[in-house]
Amino acid sequence: MELVSQFTEDAIAKEDRICGRPACGSVILKGAPYHYIATIVPSQPGRFVCRACYLRYAQKLLTSVRPSSVRPSSAQSLPDPNVIRQSVNAAQRRCPDITVPLLWQQPPVGSSQNRVPGPTGYSAHHAQYSLEREQWAKLAYAPPPVETITLEITAVYEGNSWKKSGRGINFGNICEGKKDIDARLDTPSLIAIAFDTILPKILTFGRGFPWRTQEFVVRDAAWVDLSGHLPAIPYFLAQCLVQSRHAPKTTTFKTKEFSLMVVVPAVQWSEYEEWLERTEEEETLHEQLQ
Repeated sequence: MELVSQFTEDAIAKEDRICGRPACGSVILKGAPYHYIATIVPSQPGRFVCRACYLRYAQKLLTSVRPSSVRPSSAQSLPDPNVIRQSVNAAQRRCPDITVPLLWQQPPVGSSQNRVPGPTGYSAHHAQYSLEREQWAKLAYAPPPVETITLEITAVYEGNSWKKSGRGINFGNICEGKKDIDARLDTPSLIAIAFDTILPKILTFGRGFPWRTQEFVVRDAAWVDLSGHLPAIPYFLAQCLVQSRHAPKTTTFKTKEFSLMVVVPAVQWSEYEEWLERTEEEETLHEQLQ
């Protein structure tokens, strides 16, 4: 009969009992090791056997065992610090920047042996975990904002000659509308929305030109640079609050549409026009040569 052994090499009998192998029948004393041997058929019950019978089953060719299940209990030893350190390092490569202190073979004070490189203990990333978890939990379960606005976001460049207004000049017909925007958003959030919406279209429009997007700014319809305002303060909310007709001392929210512009600096736009002219001349010359 084919048998299967489980991980019970460390099991200790809590009371005297008879070995379950019919050919043995020896007494397993309280405190002695005993092992459970299961049959290959799940519906049939297994048996508890003594250590000698367990080793006998383990040596049979038809017995299926796990590699560590035949290890004698006397071979057990204390944890290997090198193995544990390797496991910790492997886990840290998949986790935030956390260094676990070395707990085995502590070196003397001032010694550099067996010391984990880098800072010991949790880093600043872990300190922010609970705060970020609470913030994302609120966003996940919070209802959609009631007070919302609409944004019209365009791509413009600065004018730098007397023929141009000095304000934003549209290019590429790049214009996107965004509905249901929270009216309580501050300037960093609005800037992020504008860049996420327009930057991919600018890169597609001027494909091949090395745009320096870090120089782009976001301005409103009054040509105000949003980066100059303090964060955590709603930017458009005050313009949506109007006095109530029924209660003059109170205000009510009225949704509105606002304009934002992703602005390319005048110097960079001039570089783009020069690059575009050179590119067109090179393409024309190449076609003539062909």
